[in-house]
Amino acid sequence: MSQQRFPAGAADIWLGVPEDVDERGLAVLSSAERNRVRLLRDRAAASYAAAHVGLRRILGGYLGVEAGEVRLGRTLCPECADPAHGPPAVVWPATRLTFNLSRADGFWLLGVSEDRPLGVDLEAEPRIDPELTAPLAFTPRELAHLHGLPPGDRRAAFLRCWTRKEAVVKAVGVGLAADLCRIEVHPDRPGPVEVRYGVAPGPAVWTLEEPDFGPDLHAALARTAGSTGPVRTLRYGQDPLPAATAPAAAPAPR
Repeated sequence: MSQQRFPAGAADIWLGVPEDVDERGLAVLSSAERNRVRLLRDRAAASYAAAHVGLRRILGGYLGVEAGEVRLGRTLCPECADPAHGPPAVVWPATRLTFNLSRADGFWLLGVSEDRPLGVDLEAEPRIDPELTAPLAFTPRELAHLHGLPPGDRRAAFLRCWTRKEAVVKAVGVGLAADLCRIEVHPDRPGPVEVRYGVAPGPAVWTLEEPDFGPDLHAALARTAGSTGPVRTLRYGQDPLPAATAPAAAPAPR
């Protein structure tokens, strides 16, 4: 078995589309993930199952192990040290890979890199009312930009700002517990843009980019500043799964 290695600072971004998962697919999920599927309503259950089956198959390809053998967990929250809501991580096999997952209306986005944290966000339609949310989450400069646009352009501008903020706080590892009003993401500028936000002693400067998946999906990727390696955009189910190229761990203990 072997693990795929990334060029320094590189990242792969995988887009998955809505699909049904059969029993063979569900079999690769952990017992906790299958329980989660059973507890969710139909549409949410299908979305969760498809994303996590895809996540496991892709990570398994990078890691050189079967999808069902990948053990997932979390690292400590950088702000409160609670392991219950820290950044996601591969527990087994031992690896330097980092990853982040986002879901939106059945679509899902997975970012994978090595050694460096990253965050991704994907939105299709606003899950929240932009008029109510923007004053609670945007800086004065971001609000001025939003309100200065023609009404027909504000939805896209809101989603650009929101996805950028979510990608940053997910890369930092604190998620939406962060004070989003402290994070200036420059929605008036096309990516890549540099954003300053962090929790010591972790990274505090991020580069934001926007993978293009068409007009109906809004995506953002946050990488540590200085990550100049290439970003590949891939489509799950169309592009080949990754193939590992470097020695991997011994079989998982039972």
